Amino acid sequence: MNVRSISALPTSLPPIWRQRLLLLFIVACFAVPLGAAWLLVGHWRPGGSVQHGELLDPARPVDLRFAPISDDRPRASLKGQWVLAYLGSAGACDARCRTALYGIRQVRLALGKDMDRVRTLVLLDDRPQAALRQWLAAEHAATTVGVADAVPRNALLAAFDRPGQAGDWLYLLDPLGNLLMRYPVDTEPRGLLKDLQRLLKWSKIG
Repeated sequence: MNVRSISALPTSLPPIWRQRLLLLFIVACFAVPLGAAWLLVGHWRPGGSVQHGELLDPARPVDLRFAPISDDRPRASLKGQWVLAYLGSAGACDARCRTALYGIRQVRLALGKDMDRVRTLVLLDDRPQAALRQWLAAEHAATTVGVADAVPRNALLAAFDRPGQAGDWLYLLDPLGNLLMRYPVDTEPRGLLKDLQRLLKWSKIG
């Protein structure tokens, strides 16, 4: 309340009514913002907090046990890093598979200085055929490729209310091994990148 607002009240009104109008004006100054805030609660979310994938709430720990595809290649440690994982088939990498692997590779590269905080992982259901193994080594050399049994694969597939199929989703895990989100394989990489950048910015781990 300022002097100008007070002086704007009609001078022809009786003093008692001027006091009542002044009181109503003061109450309105506090009530209107509170009422607007109450109406917005639960009905509005700031654009900066919207996830582009499907959030798992609460997050669930998943033990990503796997064997490297080559006995002479040591298993890369995923401990303490963010992980973008894809469940693939040992038989071949079809169009969806190639789209998924290309997407997570580009997202990781787009992170720039934060790239080393993220690992890309492909979990196969068996040892890959020679052609697939050579293709993965040539096109996705920075991606960890391993063979996983049914336990970790099913843990990813069944974690969400709507169970998924192998090859349909990309999974995001935090540095503590908790499954946080999943994305359709044909998701827009820009949305995944924005989510990951936001997580890396505010995360104190990984």
